[in-house]
Amino acid sequence: MKNLLKSVLLLVALSFAFTTINAQTGKIVFDNPSHDFGSNIPEKGGNVTHRFTFTNKGDAPVTIQNVTASCGCTTPAWTKEPVAPGAQGFVDATYRPAGRAYPFKKNLNVTSNGDPKFISLTISGVVVKEPLTVEEEFPVSWDGIRLSEKAFAFSRVIITEKESKPSEIKVYNSSDIPVELSFKNVPDYLKIQPVKLQPKEKGVIKATYGQTKNAKYGTSISEIEIFVNGKKLPETLTATITLIPVTSGDENTAKPVLNFLNNNYMFNNIKQGSMVSNEYRFKNAGQADLNILAVNAINYSGDNLKITYPKAVKPGEEGVIKVVLNTKKLKGQQDFNIEIITNVSSSPVSHVALRGNIVE
Repeated sequence: MKNLLKSVLLLVALSFAFTTINAQTGKIVFDNPSHDFGSNIPEKGGNVTHRFTFTNKGDAPVTIQNVTASCGCTTPAWTKEPVAPGAQGFVDATYRPAGRAYPFKKNLNVTSNGDPKFISLTISGVVVKEPLTVEEEFPVSWDGIRLSEKAFAFSRVIITEKESKPSEIKVYNSSDIPVELSFKNVPDYLKIQPVKLQPKEKGVIKATYGQTKNAKYGTSISEIEIFVNGKKLPETLTATITLIPVTSGDENTAKPVLNFLNNNYMFNNIKQGSMVSNEYRFKNAGQADLNILAVNAINYSGDNLKITYPKAVKPGEEGVIKVVLNTKKLKGQQDFNIEIITNVSSSPVSHVALRGNIVE
């Protein structure tokens, strides 16, 4: 009886092994698992698509269960119905080049019920940036000329520098006659040369900072008048420049650290003619004296604002910047951005704010 049972179990095991060995399965074989779109894909030329073709070289139908892309810039599509032995199927990969002017390499992971169950496909290429149109390159249009922007933006300039790196605004003569651009109300610390352009010619308006005797720490904002062939335009160019002190970059040198305990004060519906005041408290959390070199209200030249502050604060000590606003002759929403220039090497420019509404 025992021998009979062993024989039956052996036959079952052999039958299972024989069935497993001879089990039918689909087998996916791609013609080529990678595709290079080339090195000249136009950024604005629309999406590009490649079809990966495969053949089922197995002996049972095969189904692609899912395809996932490694990036949201790539969209897959694929044969949804079972592919019979000997028949062909596909996986499409669509890449969106808009806004992606650089080389790329993306993967698509294919999952199926065949052999192998997981396959990786690859697309690659280089997207090239297309030339800007005149309207894109020069979006500001003023009376026959077009500008790339309306402001000179200088990086922070060390006050001892004799001359800064120029700030430039690109310009295009969109008219049919030659033009000469000239400038007035230019602050004494800026140099701007006239610009002559032939019809449909491109050029550059270049502004250079030059040291002056009256140079002061902080931010200056100037409105520069622009003339085309002697005709003043109603618009102006803006020049913003921030002068900062020379600070030590030696890591081993003791330095001050400025930490404000409060840096924003808001008042609401203050009656015109009232006085508004606030104290902005701070601490020198460093290991060297904190020197306050200047405190200015950016882009405000009135006499309604009075600011007092200590010139120096010892390590570990606290200080106060006091601001008093006389609301006489002021009305409506007010927003004062107050700039503090210090000898803190890592961040020489700090800000506090005074905001509120003044009613009659």
